Amino acid sequence: MMVRKITIATAIGLSFIGSGVLAESQYGYKDDATGNVTATAQAKVQVTVPKLILLRVGTAGTTVDQLTFDASPTVNSAPGSTLADGSNQEATWDGVAPLFADTGGQDLNAFVWTNALNGANLTCATTADAMFTAGEGLTSSNVEVARSAGTLNHPGATTACGTTVPVTRNTLMTATWTYSIKGTTLAQAAAGVHTQTTTYTATTL
Repeated sequence: MMVRKITIATAIGLSFIGSGVLAESQYGYKDDATGNVTATAQAKVQVTVPKLILLRVGTAGTTVDQLTFDASPTVNSAPGSTLADGSNQEATWDGVAPLFADTGGQDLNAFVWTNALNGANLTCATTADAMFTAGEGLTSSNVEVARSAGTLNHPGATTACGTTVPVTRNTLMTATWTYSIKGTTLAQAAAGVHTQTTTYTATTL
């Protein structure tokens, strides 16, 4: 955890009579000693609080979490979903296109906090390799993200992002984001390893 010191500077300025100017050393006087007189002085306190924003998605530290999804096809008749590596294996395929199951949801925890006067915004952007493209049947908009706990929404319903999430000042906002891919999408994807990286950015306002 990063700890930042808050410095409190107290400046008390006292200026004495000089060149006919009265500042923070004053007096009251009445020569007949009747009634009330006053003298005032001011003390100025200046507090400087540094601006801070914290963001964490997934594991603490510099490790980038990798969510791995393995497509699971089912071939009608035999062998069904019990496919094994190898060539020329027996099958009684009935000629119906294979089905792919929805992937199980995978979770990442997210945390954000700021003390910026006007709060902050949370956004994201995704970059993908040549396999993670529409031409290969799988894009960032096919990776769905749902908030399954907490109050911090994901910046968009998918890793295509596109939504700005407001972050409230001096309020710890947390969530569990659940990532998943529909089987109908996987049924249209080309064979191979598809990789993308989503970068989350919290910016003070």
